[in-house]
Amino acid sequence: MSAAPPPADTVRIIRWVALAILAWGTFHAIGAWRFNGNPLRAVVVMGCVLGFLGFWLAMLAARQRRLSPTEVTHVDPPGREPR
Repeated sequence: MSAAPPPADTVRIIRWVALAILAWGTFHAIGAWRFNGNPLRAVVVMGCVLGFLGFWLAMLAARQRRLSPTEVTHVDPPGREPR
């Protein structure tokens, strides 16, 4: 079973959601830093947000690669009869 690539609207929505999560994480990282002035808190929050986004986008890419139709073309070397 093969599926068509996602429509452009789906890709655009995923990009906006990823940007919204990044903005949300930045907002919380700033809040964590301002809570007591410890920048390590902001680094931990942003690290978690970036780790989540990286994993999520990697899983979406793996899903797309798994569902996309594979088109393998065989090319015979010169001088050989085609099969």
